Amino acid sequence: MIATNNRKTVFNLAMASLRANRLRNLAAICAIVLTTLLITSIFTMALSINQSMQYAQMKTAGSDFHGGFKYLTPEEAATLRKHPSIKLYDYSLSSGRLGNTEFKHDPVEVLQIDQVYADHSFIVFTEGGLPTGENEVALNTWILDKLGVQPELGKEITLQIDIGERMISQKFTLSGYYEADKELAMAGLAFVSKAFTDKNLSDIDPVQSRDSGSYVNTSNLSVMFSNSFHIESKLNKVLADTGITAPIGINWAYSSVSLAENAVNIIPYAAVIFIIMLSGYLLIYNIFYISVVRDVKFYGLLKMIGTTPRQLRRIIAIHARLLYLIALPFGLGFGYLIGRWVTPLTTSLSGEFKGSSLSSSPWIFAGAALFSFLTVWIAAHKPGRLAADIAPVEAVKFSGVQNGGVKTLRSSNHGAKLHRMAFSNLFRSQKKLSLMLSSLFLSILLFNTIFTVISSMDVNKYLSAYIHGDYMIHNKGIIQQEGERSVNDTELSEELYGQLSHIDGVKSIDKVYYSVLTVPPDDIIRASLKSSANPQGIPARVHAQLFGLDSGWYDLAEQDVLEGEFNREQFDSGDFILVTQTLTEPGAYASYYHPGDRISYPGLKQSYEVMAVLKYDAFFAATTQMYFGNGYNAFLPAAKLRQATLESGTPADILSLTLHADPDKLDETGQLLREGIRPLDALQLKSREDYREELSDNIRIFEIIGYGLNLVIALIGLLNYINSVLTGVIARRHEFAVLESIGMTKKQLKRMLVYEGLYTVLLTALLTSTIGVLLTYWIARNIAAGMAYMEFRMMWLPFILVIPVLAVLSYLITISAYRPLARSPIVERLREME
Repeated sequence: MIATNNRKTVFNLAMASLRANRLRNLAAICAIVLTTLLITSIFTMALSINQSMQYAQMKTAGSDFHGGFKYLTPEEAATLRKHPSIKLYDYSLSSGRLGNTEFKHDPVEVLQIDQVYADHSFIVFTEGGLPTGENEVALNTWILDKLGVQPELGKEITLQIDIGERMISQKFTLSGYYEADKELAMAGLAFVSKAFTDKNLSDIDPVQSRDSGSYVNTSNLSVMFSNSFHIESKLNKVLADTGITAPIGINWAYSSVSLAENAVNIIPYAAVIFIIMLSGYLLIYNIFYISVVRDVKFYGLLKMIGTTPRQLRRIIAIHARLLYLIALPFGLGFGYLIGRWVTPLTTSLSGEFKGSSLSSSPWIFAGAALFSFLTVWIAAHKPGRLAADIAPVEAVKFSGVQNGGVKTLRSSNHGAKLHRMAFSNLFRSQKKLSLMLSSLFLSILLFNTIFTVISSMDVNKYLSAYIHGDYMIHNKGIIQQEGERSVNDTELSEELYGQLSHIDGVKSIDKVYYSVLTVPPDDIIRASLKSSANPQGIPARVHAQLFGLDSGWYDLAEQDVLEGEFNREQFDSGDFILVTQTLTEPGAYASYYHPGDRISYPGLKQSYEVMAVLKYDAFFAATTQMYFGNGYNAFLPAAKLRQATLESGTPADILSLTLHADPDKLDETGQLLREGIRPLDALQLKSREDYREELSDNIRIFEIIGYGLNLVIALIGLLNYINSVLTGVIARRHEFAVLESIGMTKKQLKRMLVYEGLYTVLLTALLTSTIGVLLTYWIARNIAAGMAYMEFRMMWLPFILVIPVLAVLSYLITISAYRPLARSPIVERLREME
C-alpha cells in the first residue's frame, strides 16, 4: 500500500466534526474544567500545607539544611566539605556551655559559627551581628531576659563558660542580639568569635574531647545536597567516599524524610485525586461515547471510502486534545485560586503550626495538567476504538445497546409488563449501567462521609480537651516559648491568684504549676531506648515537662491511664508521680517508665515512685499542649511541685488558672476577670463559650471545604447521569419507533422510561445502603479516631434523604430527555435505519 500524507485532511475532518457539535463541545469543556479545577485545587492545598508545615518544623529543628555530620576534627570537616555532592555547607564549633546559675536548669550551648549558619538557622539580628573580637558575644533576647540585661549593643555582660576542663569567666561586649520567635524559640544558644576559640580552646584535643563526651572544640558540618530525597543514604555515601566515621543528623522537617518513614501520609491525597479522576473519567467518557453513538454513521461512511481505523482514532484524539487545551487554562486558573482560598481555612484547623505559606510551585500546574490529560486521554480512548473498530455495514444498524449473553424467550400468560420490560432494558448495556451507578455512588458516598464526620464533632469532648472549668487564664509567655522562657512573676503570680479568687462569682480556682527540666537520660531511659532500637540513638539530654495539678484536675486522670492505677489519696501524699508516654518518632510512642519505677530530677531533693503511665497527651487542657521529641510529661500535686522547686531555688511558674464560676453570675464574673488581667499582656483569658465558637468555626470550615468538593463531584455525577439518559434515548430511537408502530402508546413509553430511571435509583440505593454504609463507616471512623474532639456517630439521615431526591431528579431528567423524542414522527425514526 502506498502511504499518503493525509494528516491535514484528517485534521480538517476533525475540525469540521467539532464545529458541527457545539453543544457536545461545551459539555466536554465543562467536564474537563471541573476535573482540572478539582485536581489543581487539591495540588495547591497539598503543596501549600506541606510548605507551611515544613517551614514550621524547620524552625523547630533549627535549620533548613538537609543534614549534617557531628563531632568532627578540623581535618575531617575540611575533607567532608570538599565532597562533590555537597552544594552548600556551614560550620559550627562547640565551645562549651554557659555556667551562670541562671542557666542551671536551662542549658545554653556556646558555639562559634559562620554567617551561613546564621542565615540558614533563622537567626535575624535585630541589631548588630556575629562577634569578631575576642571579648564579643551574640545572644538572643531569651538569654538576655534570664540575665536581666537590656538588649543594647555594646552592653557589658559577665559570662561563665564551662569548657569541660575549666571554667572561663570574663566580661563580654554584646555584638548583636535577635528576637526569639514567638512560636518556636531559637533559645539556648550563645555565639562567640573565632578569636575567642583560638585563644581558649586551641589546647583541647577534639579527639579526646569526643571520646570523653564533652565534645568541646569539635565541629559540626551541616550540608545541603541538590535535593532532599534520600538524605540518609547521601550522608552515608559521603562518609563512605571519604573514609571518615562520624555520627550523622537528618533534618526530619523535610517532607521527603517523613514520607520515606511513613508513606501512608500520602494516601488521603492520592485517594482524593483518584476519586476526582474517576468522576471526571466517567463524565468525559460518556460525553465522547454519546458523540460516537450519534456520529457512528458518519464514521462508517468515512471507513467505507477508505479512512483507516488509525485515522478514525486520530479524529477522536484531536477532538479530545483540542477540547483539553481550551479547558486547561480555565481549570488551572480557577483551581489555583480556589486552592489559595481554601488553604488558610485548612491550616487554621491545625494546632501544629500557625499561618500558611501559599505555594506557587510549577509542580502544581504541571501535575494538575498531567493528571487532567491522563483522565481525558483514558476517557476518549475507548470511544475512539469503538469508532475505529465498527464495520461500515454495522454502523448503519448500530444503536449503542448491546445484548450480552444468550438470548432467551420468555412466555407470559398476562402479556408484557412495563415494569418488567424496564428492568430487563436496564441490564442490556451492563457497562453503561455500571458507569452510571459508579458516578452516582461516588457522589453519595462522599456526601455521606462528610456529613457523618461533621456530625461526629462533639462539643463536650472538644470543650473537655481544652478547658476544664468556666474560664481559663493561660500564661502565654510560657506556652509560646515551649516552656523555655522565664516569665516575670508579676504576670501570673500567687498575688494575682489571691486577687482573682476574691472576685464575686468565682467559686474555686485550680492552679497548674509548670517547670521544664533538660536532664541526661537515666539508666531506665537508656535501657528503654536500647530495647526499642530507637533510630535516632540515645539523646544526650531529654526534656521532662513537670506539671503540678490542683485536685480539681484529678477527675481526668483515669481516662488516660495505660498502665497502673490512679489513687487520689496516695497521689496527694507527694511520693508518687504520673508520667506519660514519649514521642520517639512521628506517630510512634513508647513508655520510658512503668509503675513501680523511681524517678529523681537534678535540683529536686525527693525521688518519686511512678504510680501510672498515661497517654502522651494526658491532661491536654492542663499542659502547654506542646511536646518534645524523646521527652515526656510528668504530673505531681500542685503544692508538692511548688514546694520542691522552691527548695531547688528555681520555683515553678503558674502555667494556668481554671476558674469555676457561679452559673447565675457567669457573664459578670467574666467581665471582672477580663478587667483584672487586662494590663497583663502575657495572660490570655478564654471561656467555654470562646472554645465553643472555635469549634463552630472549625465545623464551618469543614462544611465549606467538604461540601464544596462534594458539590463539584455531585455535579459531575449528575451530568454523567444526564448524559447516560440522553445516550440511551438517542441510541434507542429506532427501537422506540418499532414499539410504537406495534401498538405501544407514548404514555406507556414514557412510563417505561420512568421505570428505568426509578430502577436506577433503587440500584443506587441498594449500593449505598450496603457497600456505601460499610465504606462510610470505615472512612469516617478512621477520620474521627484521628481527631481529639470527635466522637464517632454513624449517621443514617443522608442515606434516607438521598433516595427521594434522586427519584425526583431521575423523573425530571427522563421526562426532559423523552420530550424531543416524542415530537419526532415515527416514520422518520423508522427510516433512520434504512
